[in-house]
Parts: sequence; structure tokens; C-alpha cells
Amino acid sequence: MKNNNEIVISVNSLTKKFDDITAVDNINLQIYKGESFALLGPDGAGKTTALRLLCGILLPDSGDIYIKNINIVKYSEKSRDQIGYMPQRFSLYENLSVIQNINFFSELYNVEKAIRQKRIREYLDSSRLTPFSNRLARQLSGGMRQKLALICSIIHNPPILLLDEPTTGVDPVSRRDFWKILHRLLASGVTLVISTPYMDEAERCSRIGLIHNGRILVVDSPNELKKKITGKVMEIKCDEPHIVSEVVKTAKSVISTQTYSDKLRILLNKGADEQETISLLKSKGVNFTDIREVLPNVEDIFISRLTK
Repeated sequence: MKNNNEIVISVNSLTKKFDDITAVDNINLQIYKGESFALLGPDGAGKTTALRLLCGILLPDSGDIYIKNINIVKYSEKSRDQIGYMPQRFSLYENLSVIQNINFFSELYNVEKAIRQKRIREYLDSSRLTPFSNRLARQLSGGMRQKLALICSIIHNPPILLLDEPTTGVDPVSRRDFWKILHRLLASGVTLVISTPYMDEAERCSRIGLIHNGRILVVDSPNELKKKITGKVMEIKCDEPHIVSEVVKTAKSVISTQTYSDKLRILLNKGADEQETISLLKSKGVNFTDIREVLPNVEDIFISRLTK
């Protein structure tokens, strides 16, 4: 995050309901200039609704949103030049080529032609889409589509960029390329707000807001979040960790388990004695080669907050 305290997004008591479902529930949030902020939560947590509210596509039932001191609930049209928004689903024109889509959005945002051509060359080059500039959008791979959507959302050079799960379903190489572009934008001073279900993606950001059932549980940097865990994390190296996980879950001190290849990760209650887990594994005849306490990750923090 840039070293300043300038607030560019301020959210006050924001609530949005759809019939009997409260998608966003009394959210309060401040986002600072030049930072990367991740809204992290599972499907249905309220991430998409929150971003659609922030960019003025939806109006809240109550609460206010200020983008650079502009109340967009009252004056949504005044924020258009300040925000670039990339929705979760590909929303460009599939019958237009890459370059035609970019030119269309350039016209939409009134980008001057001289500036437009320079930006288009830079963005096509940095996204490695130059060889595909004349290819129809419908013929692009998932990763290429997302990079094209990103270019169209930043062609007017907005100071704030809102991205709704931009790398979901994207291959690892394209995902890496996508984040390289985002890091360059951050280095230029752009404020990034990204919703994601991916823990590793959230940890790339300067701050994380954990959201569940429309409520933000906690907001902090990844490192500070890890300090707030209410339990301890153990890692076991063993055969068939999925089967061992079912055994471990019977222990009262176990909050949750996660499996990774040949390892089982266990979140224990605060003050739990790991010897109880070790004794349980031995009594069930489980073979393991290593067991140790490890540092928590963001997923451990999320789960520990939900079990409070």
C-alpha cells in the first residue's frame, strides 16, 4: 500500500436486500489510495453485490458510499471516470475482435485518439494479446478473455479498479500474467479492490476483508490477520490424508481440517493439547512421518473467525 492515509472509498452502514435475503449487511469500510484490498469469502458471501454497489450499478437499501468524496448513491454518474469495473462474467462483445472491443470502450469513455493508441499498444503488449488483436472475442481462451476485459476496464485510466473474481476458472499461466498487470497498475498508484474466493490471491493484497453472509468479519493485513487466530495449526505428513482427516475430526479439540497432497492441516482450539491428536492417530493405527505446529494461513483465520 502507498504510504498515505487518503481515503478514496468510504462505505457507511451499507445494506442491500433481495426479497428476504440480505446480501450485504450493514458494511462499514474504508479503502486507501494506492492500496490493494481483497474482499475474501465463499460463494454467496456477498462479494459481487458489494462490488456492484461500489461501482453504482446497484443502489443500496440503506447506507452511503463515497468515492473520492462523491456520494455515488446520489450522484452515481459522477463516479464513472473514477472507477474501472470488471464483472465476474465475461461481458464484452463476442462478435467483435479484441481491438474492436477496446476501441468501443475507448469511445464510451471518451478517451482521446492520440492517448488511446498509445495505451492500446502498451496494454496489448503487457498482456501478450498483440498477436490476437484481430481475433474475435468468442474465439479467445478464458485467460485471454479476462485480460481483454481488464484492458477494457482500464482504458480510460481510472484511479480505482474494482475486479469481481477476475481469475476464477483461469489457467495458472494466464492467472500469473493477470497479476503481473495488476502489480504494474498498483505501482502506478491505482487503487485495487478485488473480490476472490482464493486464499493465496487474497494474501497478495495489502489488506483483506473477510466477508461471510453479507457481513465483514474482520479487516487487516495478511500478517496481522494471522496473529489474530484463536487456535493453533498442526501439519501432519501421512498416507491418504483424506481418510486420516475423517479420523482426526472426531477429536473434540479439532476445529477443521484441510488436505494438501500428502499432508493434513489441522486447526485446533486455543489451548488444545496436540498430544490428544497424536494419541488418537496412534490408537487408530494411522502411519505418519511428521507432525508439527505451523504458521496459520488466511484460510485458518477465516475458519477460526466463523467458529467464534
